[in-house]
Amino acid sequence: GLKLKLFLRKDLFRRITKGGFVNLTHINARKIDIVWDDEDLIDMVVRRVLRNEDLKQILEKTENNDKIFSVLLPNQIDAGDRKPLTKTWIMGRIRDGNNNRPPRNMIDLLNMARDSQIRREQRDPRDVDTIAGPLIEADAVKRALTQLSEQRVQDTLLAEAVDLSEVIQKFRDGKSEHNEETLRQTIGKISNYSDIKQSLVDIGFLEEFGRNYKIPMLYRDGLRIKQGKAFA
Repeated sequence: GLKLKLFLRKDLFRRITKGGFVNLTHINARKIDIVWDDEDLIDMVVRRVLRNEDLKQILEKTENNDKIFSVLLPNQIDAGDRKPLTKTWIMGRIRDGNNNRPPRNMIDLLNMARDSQIRREQRDPRDVDTIAGPLIEADAVKRALTQLSEQRVQDTLLAEAVDLSEVIQKFRDGKSEHNEETLRQTIGKISNYSDIKQSLVDIGFLEEFGRNYKIPMLYRDGLRIKQGKAFA
């Protein structure tokens, strides 16, 4: 016989089951969460990169996935003793407020960074040690993040949460961290404020941070949201 399998992102599953769902216990009993940790995402990137025969000849001389990743990208995107390593920087920026890191975010970010680097090389070619790298520079990754953010705001955040799009737009050009007071001011004095706020958390636009809320870095550039507190 035929068996039906459905693949849903966690945020969409929460939206479908919110408010009650008949026989949800039966679904949960058969549900399997697909979890992508850091090493899974790095391994996925390396496998895709090694499909390129030219890169394969270069990178297979290295020792492991982390080493290959370090040839592709610089050690840090933002230089400084207290700044994160590139892997940590990327993982923190492809996640939503529910800590979901879809593989397509990683793939799209690096594809965009590659394309940005190629355009840079066409304007001003450089000599690269293909064994030591980096093949892609930090500026290309930063430009790619802005592009990814703009894309995800449109094709994920606004497109899939149409009923919340007007509210989300109210955060544009604002700050990334809010408390209860600034959330109320931004969302507006509406009777269903608590439901709207929870919906913004459920879709991963707002992340609870102690008593406050943060907008994840994935969506900031796309809405021109600056780092910092909206409250004094």
